[in-house]
Amino acid sequence: MADRQAFQQNIAGLLAKLDDPDADLRYMSLNDLYTILSAPGSGYFQDQRSSTRLVEGLLKALDDQHGDVQNQALKCLGPLAIRLPFESLMPLLEKLTDLTASQTIDTSVPNTALRVIVDTLPRPQAGQPAQQNTLAAYSAVSKVLIPRLVGPTPSPSSRRGSVVRGMLEKDPSKGFSSDAIDVLIKVVTCFGPLLQESELASLSEPVMAVIHNDTAGTVVTKRALTAISALVLHFSDTQLDAFVATLTETLSSPNISTVHRRHLIAAVGAIASSAPAKFGPHLNTLAPFVFAAVGEEGVSKVA
Repeated sequence: MADRQAFQQNIAGLLAKLDDPDADLRYMSLNDLYTILSAPGSGYFQDQRSSTRLVEGLLKALDDQHGDVQNQALKCLGPLAIRLPFESLMPLLEKLTDLTASQTIDTSVPNTALRVIVDTLPRPQAGQPAQQNTLAAYSAVSKVLIPRLVGPTPSPSSRRGSVVRGMLEKDPSKGFSSDAIDVLIKVVTCFGPLLQESELASLSEPVMAVIHNDTAGTVVTKRALTAISALVLHFSDTQLDAFVATLTETLSSPNISTVHRRHLIAAVGAIASSAPAKFGPHLNTLAPFVFAAVGEEGVSKVA
């Protein structure tokens, strides 16, 4: 009991310093927290009250005006995430996804935090059954992060019927978010083997919306190409057949724009490169569209 009390007092003291006006003290406090979080396991982190205070302190530090303090808070989130009880991991993901819709902070920070957390969580290993902690981590990602990526989801505000735009949806003022696509890529990279077919379909839809969009920027389009390549790796044969059929139908349209066709051909190339064995049987169907475009002005230079 004495050890637990001493531990909690130490954590409370470090968290209190996050309000200090001296940025160096705030940074040093986070550095000490990181050392504690990275040390061999302690059951004290399973205490709901302690974990909640830690989460609140680190979320506040993510909005710090000093970059070094922000970066150190991001660094702490990884080791914290794997120690949090399941009941605390889900609220942490919820709060970070809420911050990605903020109009007042740099939304790249909560997006980076989400990638750090997902990358740290236990993930399935090839050829081995998923462990219980891996299934718990996937459950949190499935229940909170995937729906928030796809959207829309009910707003956390009290206004009845209000919704929050999905992280992958196009913002009227900011356009598509390459940061959100990077979060998706991290989710698929870490938990792809566990993703359900419905989740793969729902994640693919907004990614393809970027690729189909003539006005999407070069950076976000390239990230979308990487994302669809990662998703296709986990498609069932039936799902891949349907995906190729839709791709073929779009490429066959006489009304498709040059930019749109360029994006789709780039998608074919990216998927063929990342999943040659899986995608190879479909190349005979898609290759004529690629060859037909070669030499056409503005199309041969695919992204």
